[in-house]
Amino acid sequence: MPASQTAAVPEAPRAGTPPLWRRLARSRLRLPLAVAAGAAAGAAYSYFIGCRTGTCPITSNVWISSLYGAFVGGLVGWPPRAEAAVRAAPPRDPVHPGR
Repeated sequence: MPASQTAAVPEAPRAGTPPLWRRLARSRLRLPLAVAAGAAAGAAYSYFIGCRTGTCPITSNVWISSLYGAFVGGLVGWPPRAEAAVRAAPPRDPVHPGR
């Protein structure tokens, strides 16, 4: 088989590189993506399942349902306190732990 017809073998991930999901969970895009996903889920719920009579305050309007979903997505995507404290803490010196 000629070299031009060989199949390309995908490269293996480098050792020590975290998976994409773990990198995304630690990135700054976590909150905006969670808000966008929540808004999309709220709009989809209102469109496909929501209240048709208009008596349900959240699901009767697609816009209100989207805002509610964005709020819930923001709560889910908000970074936890422990993670923020770990980022703010100065690095420790392994040679002189008391410093």
